[in-house]
Amino acid sequence: MINVRFYYKEGCSLCIAAEEMLNGLEEKYQLDIEKIDITSDDEIYELYRYDVPVIELEDGSVFHGRIKRKEILQRLNELKNKKTD
Repeated sequence: MINVRFYYKEGCSLCIAAEEMLNGLEEKYQLDIEKIDITSDDEIYELYRYDVPVIELEDGSVFHGRIKRKEILQRLNELKNKKTD
């Protein structure tokens, strides 16, 4: 299981695309996705309002804005391989 925090905002087209990408990878990589709406907390909102969507992996890797599938896949493969070693 790979823990993922997904920060998003309702109505954000980049967030929708990132969520769809994560959902497509969820089963293959056994992702445990925690969705966090940045508007639910003022501190989180101030931190991420210009960066959403934000995907944070359990190893501290962070992807934001126009997230490239290739970059996420590379990092997920590395994490998956570490867990199977």
